[in-house]
Amino acid sequence: MPSRSDDHRWSQQHLSHYVEGDLGPRARRRLDDHALDCVDCGRGIRAMRALVYAAQGLDGLAGVRAPATIFDRVRPAGAGGGSPSSPNT
Repeated sequence: MPSRSDDHRWSQQHLSHYVEGDLGPRARRRLDDHALDCVDCGRGIRAMRALVYAAQGLDGLAGVRAPATIFDRVRPAGAGGGSPSSPNT
């Protein structure tokens, strides 16, 4: 059985998969159970849902291009917290 801190770390790494419906039933239940008692993860789910909803309105911007250097400012996926595990675990 994972510890609460392990469950929290795992849940934080899988919030977007949860909101987008990409988790299997077992993983979804794990995050559901954790979010019931975790204010941060419950807030994270609501924020991610709001972000997904807002992003749906961006379809009209398909012709707008991001600056070529935009990804130079994004932290590498493996920096600072390890790489996330598979969303279906």
